[in-house]
Amino acid sequence: VQNSRSGMTITKEIFSPSGSKIGDVSLQVGERVKVRLTITADRDYDFVQVTDKRAACLEPVGQLSGFHWGYYCAPRDNATNYYFDCLSKGKHVVVSEYYVDRAGVYQNGICTVQCAYSPEFIARAAAQVFTVK
Repeated sequence: VQNSRSGMTITKEIFSPSGSKIGDVSLQVGERVKVRLTITADRDYDFVQVTDKRAACLEPVGQLSGFHWGYYCAPRDNATNYYFDCLSKGKHVVVSEYYVDRAGVYQNGICTVQCAYSPEFIARAAAQVFTVK
């Protein structure tokens, strides 16, 4: 799946504990990584859903659903879902933390942002491959 956009854009970056992007360094089991989603909206949107699919080696630090800084976060088995009642025009950043729990070569899932009642406004961030030693 490649990057695509229609009205909104989304980028997904994964950072190691040292602050490096994971494409530059390999991760270690037990490390705590940060995933930064950057959403850019070209206009105001209502009822926006973000689905961030994650690799099998990542477990969320925050396991409970709830409201955080203007959005509802719902971690699931293979993805974390975010729900915005209103997503205003401009740039929005969502940061989540995960623990790395096993070694191997993994592919991180795609990340999708979509307006619930106007599904033609959608954007995707492509999957990434990384190594855990």
